[in-house]
Order: sequence, then structure tokens, then C-alpha cells
Amino acid sequence: MKTRLRPLPAALMLMTLLPAALSARAAADSVELAPVVITASRSETRVEEMPLHTTVIAREDIERSPARSLDQLLRSVPGMNFTGVPASQSDPTGHQTRMRGLGNAKVLVLLDGVPIHDPFYMTTQWFKVPLSNVERVEIVRGGNSSLWGNMAVAGVVNIVTRRVQDDAGEVSLSAGSYGTWNVALSKNVAVSEALGFNLTVDDYQSNGYQTTPAEFMWRFPHKQPVAVENRNVQLTAYFRPSADLNGWLRLGYHIQDQDISYQYGSNVQKSPDLAGSLTRRFDDKTRLTASAWAQQVKFEKYNGSTCYYQGSTSCLNSNSATLTPAKVNDQVVEFYTQYGSQRYREQGTSVVFSQDLAGRFSSYQLGVDYRALRAEDAEWFYTTPTSPTAPQGNLNSTTWGKGRQTFAGLFGQGKFFPVDPLEVTLSARYDTWRIDERANLRTTAAGVASGGALQDGSKNAFNPSLALRWELSDALSLRSAVYRAFRAPGFNNLTRTFGTGTSTTIANPDLAPETLTGWEAGADFRRGPFNLGATWFHYNIKNMIATYTATAASAPAQVQVICGGPTLPGCGGSAKYYTNDQDGRAYGIELVAGWQVHPTVHVDASYTHTETFLTRHGSIVTDPLNVQLVATPRDVAAVGTTWKPVERLSAYTELRYIGSMYLDTTSNGATARLQQGAIPLVNASVRYAWDRRTDLFVSLVNLLDREYSENAYTINQPYNRTLSMPRTATAGVTLRF
Repeated sequence: MKTRLRPLPAALMLMTLLPAALSARAAADSVELAPVVITASRSETRVEEMPLHTTVIAREDIERSPARSLDQLLRSVPGMNFTGVPASQSDPTGHQTRMRGLGNAKVLVLLDGVPIHDPFYMTTQWFKVPLSNVERVEIVRGGNSSLWGNMAVAGVVNIVTRRVQDDAGEVSLSAGSYGTWNVALSKNVAVSEALGFNLTVDDYQSNGYQTTPAEFMWRFPHKQPVAVENRNVQLTAYFRPSADLNGWLRLGYHIQDQDISYQYGSNVQKSPDLAGSLTRRFDDKTRLTASAWAQQVKFEKYNGSTCYYQGSTSCLNSNSATLTPAKVNDQVVEFYTQYGSQRYREQGTSVVFSQDLAGRFSSYQLGVDYRALRAEDAEWFYTTPTSPTAPQGNLNSTTWGKGRQTFAGLFGQGKFFPVDPLEVTLSARYDTWRIDERANLRTTAAGVASGGALQDGSKNAFNPSLALRWELSDALSLRSAVYRAFRAPGFNNLTRTFGTGTSTTIANPDLAPETLTGWEAGADFRRGPFNLGATWFHYNIKNMIATYTATAASAPAQVQVICGGPTLPGCGGSAKYYTNDQDGRAYGIELVAGWQVHPTVHVDASYTHTETFLTRHGSIVTDPLNVQLVATPRDVAAVGTTWKPVERLSAYTELRYIGSMYLDTTSNGATARLQQGAIPLVNASVRYAWDRRTDLFVSLVNLLDREYSENAYTINQPYNRTLSMPRTATAGVTLRF
């Protein structure tokens, strides 16, 4: 199949690329003037010397952004595929950190070099990181499994927290639309030059907005927006007992409490964690860094629902085929369909030795990582109630699963100059992981059990990477890289069975890892106030993990075991099952630009074009081949202008264009597609320094109040459409003391 970029409309192309034609931002498109070292490189590499497309969001960028959460801040980064639904307004089991058109669990997210993922679902724990405590964010695109191992497939995001410099403190208070408010406190205590502490406390609350279109609310009686409260407390000690030894130790406790739409719908996560790092410098060229971390998660989950009681034993819920406006009545029954109780914990450690050299070989790093995960999942499932006098449905079945995963990796990286303007970075890593002590059990209401203990499993992976960077002049450089990366299946894929009837999803204990081979090439131009970066990338992904519907005619053995026999009687004749039976491809271009038009005006521009589709699948997978995957626009563009007319005042405006995208490609014949048209968005913010200790700020998201979606849903079920954020205003104050 030929690869071809589809052109943007002429007007949009002009809007997006005219600033880039005049000037541009570097591929590592940070606005910071001071040198920035990218710690996600696992070497002391300056941002402008990175051979992969790298972006740094500096503290200044965070303060001017209209975004009020970290996930929505990253939405503005070229190549990141976040939706407009904030993480606080969606179920944490479904959060997806996507990059370059690839799906879930293919971006490794780190907090000060430590993974910050839910160990069970492999989603990102965004609620643990308030923007008030972030110094900068490093986004390194491209396969990074040669350095970081599992999940570093499309790229790595490293969040760097703010450091102790003095005895300063800061309080930030804000309030906004939909009953949203946030209070964040940070206090430094500098005991001496060798010891300092930082205490951060934050509380975020929101009543949320309605994600269901108004014309379909009749199908969801009593449905409310998602209300959430996130609370975090962290105490960090920074120490330098000698000139050649320094480190930090952080203790934290985090709570996310969500009311999910209905009286009996809720998610509550409680998670204490611990992390630390120690660096020993033997001389100005040799150092050893050791890190360790641990977390424990307690997750209690109720899936709430409602139905209209119709008399007799009939109660129609939102997906009932016979539900019509004529059958809507006042006899609404509230209940929960599922209760889940999960416990999981993680421990990890990492050691990296690095040395700078003289001559053609400039540096090398050697490192080892180890990570152990243990999880247990218990679920109870209930039928739709048949009488308002018995509002909780009958117990249908229970499931229970457990497992332990261990990951170990050994990597090496070297940098050398075969000729003076050309730097070569070669890295490789060998990983091994194992899953054992696992079981998957299902028990019906009558006490009939199926499933049981599962066999142990282990896998190995070798992932190399070769990157080149050539400085043609002080203003122009070229870069390229080839790499291999992998994502191992998680507990949710391997041990968790959930749902009832034909909606049952069964864990597949035999899943293989997803693997990616890819390459990218780019150029950076920097001259005075002008910067420009362009990157072309190309990925091939094998053994992609997805679900399909297994029927009695072809159900695998594990499905038959859980569903009670070859005809799957315990699952209504069919069930969903995980599979590796598909491959995919993603390719595209990323352009970033910047221009200091005037001492008071700076313009940023970006454009990404992403093609992502399946190239192979078995007969059990229904998604079409060579058709753009759902909920991924081909074209996304943005132009941002920062205006600082006086020292105290700064205003930022972003014009964002989200191109058309498919929302359903499988439900209405071989060629019919549900498609959403292009969406223009306007976001803005203003910050004013009242005095040297007080800042006032106002932000507006989706100023034009455009109604749009970025989730996949079935053509004949438009009521399952999820709306992205409507117009939202926030005002606040930051006080320093």
C-alpha cells in the first residue's frame, strides 16, 4: 500500500504553516532559554542535542496554559492523542495515554524517573500529579524500550517536580465552571545547604459536566455528571551530605473519590507510595544513580445504573432495544450492576552507571531495572432488577483473579562521534518478565465454579536502537533513528474476567507481547528568534492486543472453561476474549514552529498528520484493514500567541483545529462509516502579577462552546456518544510567601 499524506484545506495550511515558513521552533520545542537536560534520555543530554523528537513543557508554559490538569496540558503537545474529556471526568480504568496514533498502554509515564502507572490496568495515575507541583514535562517520542523496557513503545513522558531552593511557600486557589475548585499548598524548608524539605498538599473538586448529549438524556434517568475529589499529600526530603553525594526521598498519600453518574456508582482509590533516588559522583565524569519506589493501591468500584419499571418483571435500561420515549415513566429504579474490590502493589529499583569520555567516544551508560507487581481482583455481578420493591438485582456471578508479574532489564547506551559533526547513539536492552501465582475463577449464583489456577508464563525481549544527529551548521541539524520496542500484556488482560451474559470479557492467559519496529527522521533549524522542526515517523506494530467476540462455534478452551462448556451456557452463547490476532501501522509528520515576532509577542504553531490502521487480522477481528482507526484524527493543528504588553501582564490564545475522524467503522456494513467533521477550538488565558507575591489568572477552554466527541461508539447507539469538555472558565490567585 502506498503511503500518502492527505492535504489540509488551503486556509488551514496557510494558518498553520505561515509562521513556520518565517521561522520555527526546534524539534525539542521548549520555550526555556536556559539549558535543559533531558533526564528521560538516561544520560545528561541537552534538549537541543536529542536525536529523537523531544518537547519540553517548561514551568512558564504551564502557568500560561488554559489547561487545569496535566492530561489536558499534554493534549496541546504535537503527536499526543488525548481526548477533550479530562481524566477526572472519566473512569480511571479507561484512561488512555496515546501518542502518534497508537492505542492504550504504549506510552511510559514517569514521575522524576519513576513509573506512575496503575499496576493493574496500565493506565496513568493522573490524579496523583497536580500542576502546581510540576517544574517541567519532558516528552520524548519514538520507541524507547532500548532504555526503559515495557510500555515505552510510542514514547516516554517524564514529569519533573519542583525542587527546594529556599524557605519559600506558595498557595494557589482557583474556582471555575461546574462547581470546580482547587486549593494547592507548597512549602519549602531549607534546613541547611545539605538538607531541605518540601510539603505539598492539594485538593481538587468538581461537580463535572454532562457527557451525554441532551437529546438522549431520556434514556438515562437520574444520570448526573461525574463528581470527583482528588486529594494528595507529599513530603519530600532533598539532601546533599557532600559535594559528590545527593538524593531525594518522597512519601505520598493519594485519594481519588469519584461519584460515577448514579446513586450507586463510585470509584474510590487510596494509594500510599514511596520513592527515592541517590546519585554518587566519583569525579566530574563518572556517576552512579540508584532509585527505588513502591506503591500500594486499594480500589473499590461500583458500576451504577437505572431502569424504568414497566410492571410485571420488566425494567428497561438505557441499552434496552424496546426502550422508547413512550415507555419513559416516573418509576425509576436505581441499582448497581457490579461491585469490584481490587488490591495491588508494586516495588521497583533501578541502578545506572554513567561515564563521560574524551575523544571520539563521548559517554556510555550501563543500567539494570527490576519491577515486581502483585494483584488480586474480586468482582460481583448483578442482574437488572425486576421490581421497584427490590431495587438491587439478583446476584448473577462472581469472579476472582490474582497474579504476580516480575520484570527485569539490563541495558547499555553509548555515544560517539565517527566524524566531528555526526553523533551516533547506540542503545540496547534485554528484558525478561514472568507471571506466576495466578488464577482466574468464575462462580455462578448457584455456586457452580469454573476456571481455577493458571500456568506460569515467561517471555524475553531484546530491543536495540540506533540514533544519528548531524550538525550541518550552527543553525541546522539533521536527526534520525531506528528502534524496536514492546508492550507486555497486563493483569487486566491476563487475569481479570468481568461482566455477565454476552457482555462477559474473559482474560487470556496466553497473550503475547505487542512489538513495534519503527524509524523516524527530522530536521531542526534555529536562528535568532526563529525555530523550526520537522519529523517524519513510521511504525509497524505486531500482535496488537484487542478483544473479539468468541462464539460456541470457535470458542478457545479458556472461554469454554469460564463459560461452562463448549456451548458457552454460562455466558449466553458468546463472550469477549483478548487476542493478538492483528497487526497495525502508523506513520505521519510532525511540524513545530516558533517566532519571537516582537519583544512582546511570541507565536507557536504545530501541525501533525497521522495515518493509523490495521494491516492484518484474523477472521475473528471485525475492524477493516487499511482504514483509519476510530477516534484518531488525521490532521491536528494549533497556533498559539503569547502577548506580554507589560512586565506584569501576559495573555495567551490558542486556535486549535481537530480534523475529521471516524467514530465507527464496523457496525453498518463493509463501507459505511460514522464520521465527525472538523472541529475548531479556541482556548485562552490571562495572568497578571498584582505584586511580586500575588498573581491573578483567568483561563477559558472551548471558548466557542463547540459540541464534539472523540470517542468511538456504534452508529445505531448515538446515545453512547461521550461529549468532550464544553466551554469552561476558571479564575484563581497564586500567593507566594
